[in-house]
Amino acid sequence: MGNTLADKNQAYWNHASHLVFKDKWIHDLQNQVFEFLTSNVDWIGIQIPTGDNERQTKLMDYACGNGIVSRSLHHLFSKCIGIDLSDGMLEEYRATAAELGLDNSRMSAVQGNLLAPIVTPTTPPLSKEELDGFDLVAICMALHHVEDIALATKRLAERLRPGGVLLIVDWATRDLSNETKQQASVQTTPSSSEDHHNHDHNHHHNHVLEGIEPKHPAAHTISHDNFSQDQIFSLFEQAGCGESQFMLADRLSPVPGARSGQMQLFWARATKL
Repeated sequence: MGNTLADKNQAYWNHASHLVFKDKWIHDLQNQVFEFLTSNVDWIGIQIPTGDNERQTKLMDYACGNGIVSRSLHHLFSKCIGIDLSDGMLEEYRATAAELGLDNSRMSAVQGNLLAPIVTPTTPPLSKEELDGFDLVAICMALHHVEDIALATKRLAERLRPGGVLLIVDWATRDLSNETKQQASVQTTPSSSEDHHNHDHNHHHNHVLEGIEPKHPAAHTISHDNFSQDQIFSLFEQAGCGESQFMLADRLSPVPGARSGQMQLFWARATKL
């Protein structure tokens, strides 16, 4: 086992995969993700073919864990593919598929790292055709574990068909020094908003931001504690995506190890141009 961040994540989550989903706060967090995704399909903007157009529709659930995105949205797709570094997490994903009654032709799991500087074949190996042309590529609660987030979003966007959607779910930047202004709210802003950029730039000067305590058992697997809307929109733009939208969760989530004890989810989506 090497010393890259990906290696550290693989080792840690192989060990933790059978334990993490037993924690109540993780269970509650996954319920929150499920509720949002199933209630906001139109906002996500997945274009499902209708009528005589019977092409296969595909979801890539990247860093899939136990497959909360696939669990939420599998009914919209002909095929869901879960990809993860951790064999332990892939076992959890396969267990979810079995629970949903979906065979390997509908929901399959493969081990691999599509975000490395040099991409190696997956296990089992998938063809280029199988790994391209997705209607939705989602990375849920995992971007903060990725070392090169710009390369990651670019690589994920490359897997989309034109008009496909890249979905990111992760922790939002929160200003702990001015919490009264951080109400759980919904925001939808064009990615080209110069006003937001100026606001976000000024907002983070000399502020105390939310994050994970260094002593947390998974701290060594984390590259970014959280992300701002402006940061995510910039990643989308660099990845060749537009029509970007961003929502904050309507409530805070308890997170053991967070500096304030709680964090806030965001949902962000963009369309491949």
